[in-house]
Amino acid sequence: MLRMWDGGSPLHSLGYTLMPHFFATANDLLPVLAAVELRRRLVYTLTGHSHSPDVISFYSGESIETLRKPTTSETASTAAAYLVTEVGVPIVTRPIQVQGEDKLRWAIDQLANPDSTVFRHGGFWRSDILLSGCVASYSKTAASQSLQRAFENQLKRHFSRIKAFYVGEEAAHLLDSGARLTVSAQSPIEYDLTR
Repeated sequence: MLRMWDGGSPLHSLGYTLMPHFFATANDLLPVLAAVELRRRLVYTLTGHSHSPDVISFYSGESIETLRKPTTSETASTAAAYLVTEVGVPIVTRPIQVQGEDKLRWAIDQLANPDSTVFRHGGFWRSDILLSGCVASYSKTAASQSLQRAFENQLKRHFSRIKAFYVGEEAAHLLDSGARLTVSAQSPIEYDLTR
């Protein structure tokens, strides 16, 4: 796991926690998600800003529409992300005003949903570039930390460790075959994951 903020940082006091970063294909991730779902009934809700307060939710990792599609972002940090909550936890949307726009937008994020964790699956930018994913919690609630630990435990069980990343079996094969495993397609190659 990468420590994103050190203990002396003011952000750490706001709840930033260890975040396991990983490289995985959909086939690598499905057993991880299924293992977490064996013990918990989960909902995955697409995060971001929308012109509507309606949310897009999926009731299993298998049903996440973006999981098997190429990512629309060339950078892992801006790729699709999902709030993960237990079934029955209401998703709260926040109205926000965007400069230069007359209409409100609606934010779906962990700020208004503290009993969640955030799952960003990463994925293929191109067939030879696999972007990293992560599971991150910015909340200190018991529910959030419990979800975070459940995902971390399954990533450790199903993936191997290569340097600072957890790596799924197919992703490791891609790495060994010469594919780029990176946080950004625009990043210099020397920053890619290597063995």
